[in-house]
Amino acid sequence: MGSESVGTSLHDLRNSAHALVQRVYRSQQVQQSLQYANENPILTLFLTLVVAMGTMPFLMFLFFVIGSLIVTFSGFLVVEGFLLTAACLVLAGVLSGAAFVAILLTLTVSASWFVLSHGHEMFATVKSRLQDHFKGTIKIVPPDEDDGSPHQDKEELKEEKEKEEMPNAA
Repeated sequence: MGSESVGTSLHDLRNSAHALVQRVYRSQQVQQSLQYANENPILTLFLTLVVAMGTMPFLMFLFFVIGSLIVTFSGFLVVEGFLLTAACLVLAGVLSGAAFVAILLTLTVSASWFVLSHGHEMFATVKSRLQDHFKGTIKIVPPDEDDGSPHQDKEELKEEKEKEEMPNAA
């Protein structure tokens, strides 16, 4: 364990020394550049203007690209937001319409059920009362004996039967 910590410490010391040497070397380059600029001011002015004028179109292009991206993404967000809003409104309309139709259908079925069940009960009650009221006064003729003609009283029925039997008797 001791040798590993010494190795790590030596590695850290080496990295620190390398960083220090790089700083010194960079500052020496800066010093040399400043000395050259003092010795040749016209050449330095020319190089500075060339670099400045060369970077100007690049910077303008870069700002245009960045501005276009910002406007494009903003526009995309606005359009996307509008589309999402419109889609949500359409969805809300469709769901509201479906809910309205479902409620209307439910009310119609419920009302029909109520009317039919109470109507059936009322019909059964009226039928029962009418049967009780007319018990014994109404003769129920089975369908096989009924000839389809209305019978007004019993005497006419007897006369018709007699007429039918007479030609058979002769």
